[in-house]
Amino acid sequence: MSKLLDIDVNKQLVELLEAHHMEVGQTEEYFFVEGLFPGIVAQAFEMEDFGESFVVQVDFTLLFPNDSFVESFVAQAATHEDAIANIFEQFETTVLHTFIMAFWAKAKKVENGVGTDIWNINGQKWEAVISNYGYRGYEDFDSVIPEIDTMYDAIKTSIEAYPLTKDIYAVRSVYTNGSNEQQITEGLINNEEFPALQKAVSELAWNRSDKFYSVRNLVLLMKLSEGAEEHINQEEV
Repeated sequence: MSKLLDIDVNKQLVELLEAHHMEVGQTEEYFFVEGLFPGIVAQAFEMEDFGESFVVQVDFTLLFPNDSFVESFVAQAATHEDAIANIFEQFETTVLHTFIMAFWAKAKKVENGVGTDIWNINGQKWEAVISNYGYRGYEDFDSVIPEIDTMYDAIKTSIEAYPLTKDIYAVRSVYTNGSNEQQITEGLINNEEFPALQKAVSELAWNRSDKFYSVRNLVLLMKLSEGAEEHINQEEV
């Protein structure tokens, strides 16, 4: 059974945001950069105690005016603190850098591999902010799949076939190859199961290794109003 850890992970979260030159304020429950949405807050849980090591999960909740979603990360280490440090590295690489690109333009710029694109889905234009690939494992990243772009294609195709009715979506995909050669795929859209994405990612040409590795990606998809695409293009020049 999981238990809430008495470790102030929000102090670490604020320190990380401030390290990127962001002004951070707090309401009763959430932290806000420059007083604007999205809000963010974190909680840490012990999931397993193996005596010599612990499995820890940290949930980062992102708040929008009409919605919220959670990005969860898990790590195993000899101490709770070491596991949390590993999780914050994962969070920074994928989620934080993506949110800097999408919402926090005044933040310290980082070389992070995050990309942006304009997708036309059913006649509606969307801005897609695509994280780099968060990777953990004992194999070289280049060896886990012949063409990593096939993961991007699978994600994009799955989203294009999804009935989009909201203004913003967070699409998470994770492929994990366990040390016991068990493969686990996660596909979520706004924290709801996304079976088509899960199936598409699971069927890619992953290396069936006896070593652990995990590949994670986040796509923020935001509906564009008329004229917004031109504004985005001007900002990129």
